[in-house]
Amino acid sequence: MKKIIYWLFMLPLFALLNGCDDTDTIIFDDELPQFEIKANAILLEVIMPKGSAADDEYYIVGDFNGGAEAAVGNLEWQLEKATGSESKWGIYLLPSTFKDGKTLADGFYFVSASKGEERSVKNEAVVHQLDVKVGTRTNVWVDRWKAYFETEEEGHDGFVVYVADKSGWDNLYLYGWAGAGDVTPAWPGIAVKGTEVINGVTYKYFDMGKALDGYEGVNLIFNNNDGKQFDGPVVTLNRNFYFRITDKGFEEIDPEASYCIYVDDQSGWGDLALYISGAGDNNEDWPGLEPAGTKEINGVVYKYFETDVELMNQSLKLTFNNNKKEDDPGLVLSFVKNITFSRDFYFSITPEKCEEIDPATHGTSYSLYVEDNTGWNALALYGYGEAAIGSSWPGIQVSETKEINGTTYKCFHLTPACTNKNINLIFNDNGVGNQLKDYNLTIDRDYYLRISEAGCSEIKDCTVYVQDNSGWEALTLYGWGDAAIGDSWPGIQVTGTREINGVTYKYFDLSEHVGKYSNLIFNNNGGGQQIEDGGLYTALIGDIYFSITATSYEKLPKP
Repeated sequence: MKKIIYWLFMLPLFALLNGCDDTDTIIFDDELPQFEIKANAILLEVIMPKGSAADDEYYIVGDFNGGAEAAVGNLEWQLEKATGSESKWGIYLLPSTFKDGKTLADGFYFVSASKGEERSVKNEAVVHQLDVKVGTRTNVWVDRWKAYFETEEEGHDGFVVYVADKSGWDNLYLYGWAGAGDVTPAWPGIAVKGTEVINGVTYKYFDMGKALDGYEGVNLIFNNNDGKQFDGPVVTLNRNFYFRITDKGFEEIDPEASYCIYVDDQSGWGDLALYISGAGDNNEDWPGLEPAGTKEINGVVYKYFETDVELMNQSLKLTFNNNKKEDDPGLVLSFVKNITFSRDFYFSITPEKCEEIDPATHGTSYSLYVEDNTGWNALALYGYGEAAIGSSWPGIQVSETKEINGTTYKCFHLTPACTNKNINLIFNDNGVGNQLKDYNLTIDRDYYLRISEAGCSEIKDCTVYVQDNSGWEALTLYGWGDAAIGDSWPGIQVTGTREINGVTYKYFDLSEHVGKYSNLIFNNNGGGQQIEDGGLYTALIGDIYFSITATSYEKLPKP
């Protein structure tokens, strides 16, 4: 009776949640359509497990086509390799050919000619069931083949470093050193020995050698033996290690864990839970999971939810909510997302919306604006310290150039991974042979820098020069925006006068506001006359020149 009352309570709640449905997702390569839809056929696009050979034969088997004896070896039921994907095969099914009134809803599975029947990650028989119509496309995932569980565990020499390689490099090597010498063979180190699939993830692996068991303080460096590298961790070789790497860095991972769901929680709810539905017996009771912990990625602190392996590759409905129980009188706040759980997912939640994000670009980022007086033919930037700028020497290229107040700046737009990190900058001529001394910065804002062959310095000055033809008895400057010029109207008085190339200028020293933007208003010290009621939107950096009359202004080039 208690359960009945519970579900009677929950039904209107689920109706509310369904009304919040939002299915925007980031589509990864293996989810992209590879075959054209046909009006008279059901299209299945099948994503195979890693290691499925392109020259193998794959068949669909079910009661609808007479079972394995009738289907395997029959071209009618053989899948076709997609030309635009390494992991996708497809098949068109005509319901008019189905036997004995059976359909895909009665169950089906796939068979590899060389590796046997499809199996689950727990080595269980698999039966897919779909209620689909002609003129549709459906993705189906295969987790394992039978042969995967029949292969004897490969022997290893000593402890092993496993790498889920997302670097995009053509080759991968692992170098290790300690003290003053090599621990592995000399640079570039050890080559990949082979690959292993563990819980659906394909790892490249390095056997470290029995002789190194227990070796302490080994500094690992991942590299491609072609100019690209980054430092790995310092380890003691007393266990196996599992890493996920990109071309910029590494992350140690748990091979037994399922995918995770990460949330940049800006909801203001005070509490966060995740209810997962659409997963058979894996459903949690409302309001669902609580965060397992937090993790910082590119300067953003995410709450994350750990999930069971059984949920991998299933179609799920995620309901993010404020952790209100069914007997809690408080208002239930929620967002709903539909996903196919084939990877880690990242979301940002605010009071207004929940959206999927890319962690590589999500977060606060800053830029370096460089006045380049080196005379070099090219400029690059390398950085090391708490974060890296560039995966290898000579670093990153100029993102764009901008002219600000008559000065051309070369801009380096940094990633969120650099935010609030202390980094040593090395400006160089793109690896030709010239470089400046290290310049240390904490990347907590945009910076304006001036470089020459003598070195690098921050531009900390801003002076507004005015050729005053207004006829006013007094000139003052007020500003509003990122930088407030003057505590109140009419602003600040002239700092002084200077003669430049025979022209006398009144000037205002705004160095305390350098790097900010302000809407400038020239006026006659509050006497009723001013130029530009809305203000002249100006970047406060370097020397800025104006010519003014009582009713107009002109921004001048540097003399």
